[in-house]
Amino acid sequence: MLFDIAKPFMHLRLGSRIVSVNPSAPSVIVEGGEVVFGDLIIGADGLHSLVHGFVRGETVDPVPTGDSAYRATIPVAEMLKDKDLRPLVEIPQIHCWLGPGKHIVGYCIVWIFVP
Repeated sequence: MLFDIAKPFMHLRLGSRIVSVNPSAPSVIVEGGEVVFGDLIIGADGLHSLVHGFVRGETVDPVPTGDSAYRATIPVAEMLKDKDLRPLVEIPQIHCWLGPGKHIVGYCIVWIFVP
């Protein structure tokens, strides 16, 4: 949904390795030396984020917490077949189950394929 709204106003570029970031410009240098300017840089580059280091001015290593996260996806069609699971799909909200030292968060994911 957000992509559909933003699409007329943006250019999405995937598969480009960033080697340097200038948050003041804002611009990035991609592998090969090309400088790409934009109104906004979104650093969604993961746990060992290059963008985070440039914005913050220093590299910060992840801190082990001992916590683990397990993720799974279940096809909506399968959940709709079950009377107890059907409301989890039909009612668009986040569902949380809490227990001693553990929790589960469930939410629907809408996949948008961008060719």
